[in-house]
Amino acid sequence: MDDSLFQAVYINDLDTVRKLLDDKDVDVNETDQLGRTLLQIACYFGFYEVCKKLLEKGAKIDEDCFRRAENGWDGFRHSEVIELLSERQKGNYPPYT
Repeated sequence: MDDSLFQAVYINDLDTVRKLLDDKDVDVNETDQLGRTLLQIACYFGFYEVCKKLLEKGAKIDEDCFRRAENGWDGFRHSEVIELLSERQKGNYPPYT
């Protein structure tokens, strides 16, 4: 995968994320040069809608996702993202729009 999807996630460009995820060859669990997944990056910044889209496309939730949402950008806790991850792990899938 080229870096364009990582860049779109990093800047919270939901439209571009949607377009790039439509490519059937995209591995949403691939890591960047620092070992972060797309979902981990979105969790850290609290990009709720991007998180939802990545989860819809099969992104795997790990402890790092929760840790990054708990201790997000500038020390901010992203409660809405944490709730989304928790519900998804329980098998309660929130409606996607």
